[in-house]
Amino acid sequence: MRLTILAVLLLALAACARGKPEPEKAHVDVSISELQFGPSTVLEQTWLLTLRIQNPNNYDIPADGMKYQIDVNGKFFARGVNNKSVMVPRLGEAMIQVQAVSDLPTLIQHFGDLRRLSQTGINYYMNGMLYSGEWRYPFEYSGAVTPMQ
Repeated sequence: MRLTILAVLLLALAACARGKPEPEKAHVDVSISELQFGPSTVLEQTWLLTLRIQNPNNYDIPADGMKYQIDVNGKFFARGVNNKSVMVPRLGEAMIQVQAVSDLPTLIQHFGDLRRLSQTGINYYMNGMLYSGEWRYPFEYSGAVTPMQ
């Protein structure tokens, strides 16, 4: 009888331990839905972004912050952090508005490429981390804007 109770308890503990996958294996998909020029100064530019967070996992993610970096044509462009809370439902998505910051030297470097960019287009890449308590969800996103021929 004691052996049966012990076996049931061990099975219950094993089932509880398998609730969520390890954070290193879990991820979210984050994409840029909208980009606007925000309040800026000569030395620093603010970009207002609306991000779409998609949760391919089979559980809700109560996100409580994120950090991210945006590269344009392989060069650093802007970075940002925020501590806004958003619930990303299991197998669902949520939208969040955040800011990213660039500086004058970075902007000048990219404006120097405007002539080439008008012919070749813009490739952008964003990577970062979504936080949910002690859990971390990495993400990467890339896209391209090609000139009209």
